[in-house]
Amino acid sequence: MARRVPELVYYPDDRPGIARRRRGKGFSYYSPTGVLIRDPQERARIASIAVPPAYESVWITPKPLGHLQATGRDARGRKQYRYHEAWQAMRAQRKYDGLASFGRNLPRLRARITAGLQADGGSRELALAAVLALLDRAAIRIGSAAYARENRSFGATTLLGKHARFDGNGVELDFPGKGGQPVVCRLHGSRLQAALHKVQDLPGAGLISWQAEDGACHAVRSEEVNAALEEICGDGVTAKTFRTWNGTYAAFLAAMAAGEIGIAELAEAASERLGNTPTVARNSYIHPAVIALADMSAGDRVTRLDRLRPVELSGLRAHEGRLIAFLERGGGR
Repeated sequence: MARRVPELVYYPDDRPGIARRRRGKGFSYYSPTGVLIRDPQERARIASIAVPPAYESVWITPKPLGHLQATGRDARGRKQYRYHEAWQAMRAQRKYDGLASFGRNLPRLRARITAGLQADGGSRELALAAVLALLDRAAIRIGSAAYARENRSFGATTLLGKHARFDGNGVELDFPGKGGQPVVCRLHGSRLQAALHKVQDLPGAGLISWQAEDGACHAVRSEEVNAALEEICGDGVTAKTFRTWNGTYAAFLAAMAAGEIGIAELAEAASERLGNTPTVARNSYIHPAVIALADMSAGDRVTRLDRLRPVELSGLRAHEGRLIAFLERGGGR
């Protein structure tokens, strides 16, 4: 069982840590004061963190209950982190605890998106609204310039013009996502289609960008997106919250169906919506209360969900209000 979160110590990697140095076929470890670590228990603790042998510039916390256990650079020079399992559990719980509140803020967010999609072509407001619309409606990742450059994997902020195909029925996005997995999604709606046409017309290869007064074109940065989300929806909301919401919503819709249903079916529904594997969808993107529905008999599950009084807010999609009510009542009890 994981240790209770209050016992953890906040200890970031800008503080003195244990250094790792290669020695023969293995490694030696040195305390923050430079003393070789020989104690078997301490070496066992370090080994349990399982920092990959290929990592360089490895930092390991001297605190067994440090929230951050280790950092290092992988073969591509990217900084990687190893957190204490209790810290990870706390962060996951916070993510799910705020999901109902995020749902209640969706109408306000969608109204802002709708207004932004009608902004002038070339404006930052239009570009930001287009990115937010893709996060909401396509449930794709936000994207990273580094991942686009190094891995040729893309997201909402890094899509290229060639990744979009327009026709009379909407727009189809077709691009390599995380891990090189193909992502294909079709979006309908004349307002979004018109907005994407406008942002695509700017110079450069990017699908979504905006033009500054000096004529330079800029991509929307993930920091800008997350700042806008926090302003509208509150602290802790990021682009990833959309994927947690969409994964949970897809699993919830599957749970509303009559008949027996297991965790595998809930995970598959979320996986299909998000483009993850079912395992990743289950572990990272479905609220635990929704997963728990798989343990109920079909009759009890349908009865519990049917008796919920949905939250009624203009701007919510079908059954989103029921999901919010379900989460706010701790699983519909």
